[in-house]
Amino acid sequence: MFKEKLNKNLLKALTDLAIEEATPIQKKALSKINSGSDLYINSEEGTGKTTLLLLSCIQKLNYAFEDAPRALIITSSEEKALSCTEQFKKLAHYTDLRVTCVTDSGKIEQQTDAIYFGTDVVIGTTKRLVEIYLKRTFNITKLKLFIIDDVEEVAKQNLMSQLERLSLSLPKCQKLFCSNEYSEKIEKITSKFSEKYLEVLA
Repeated sequence: MFKEKLNKNLLKALTDLAIEEATPIQKKALSKINSGSDLYINSEEGTGKTTLLLLSCIQKLNYAFEDAPRALIITSSEEKALSCTEQFKKLAHYTDLRVTCVTDSGKIEQQTDAIYFGTDVVIGTTKRLVEIYLKRTFNITKLKLFIIDDVEEVAKQNLMSQLERLSLSLPKCQKLFCSNEYSEKIEKITSKFSEKYLEVLA
């Protein structure tokens, strides 16, 4: 399955990590993501949603380009942000893509500088990303991917109004959302970011 959908650099990284087969949710969603559709992906924890998002991000960006970020991945916690960043580095090992992780415990000035001086992907916690955005030091005009992982957990942080404000400033880009559980509330939240998206429910 992966051989049909991913480039050779990603396939080499997956081989290094001994990942050979796509999970059911990855099989369902990968081609839809590759097509450029906005997507809401719902599946139980541990089914490979985050890996799917990272693979898709690396596939679409492919190589380092200019200074402004081209993908923004919002996570529900510092632990998740750090984990995603480490996984991204492993999957992007055979590319020159740059990733910057921003979390609440880090120094915001250093994180802002890291973004300003050039990165392709920013992965971070909701609160810190909102803080950087509101300081107007985050150039989002080149974004091609806007991703929220664990939407149901992000929604509990009472920062959705700030995220919606950020989304209104986004250029035309693909939007991807993941959750471990489905509810009308989560669907209502995702619909505020994308007027037309596909659902993939496991």
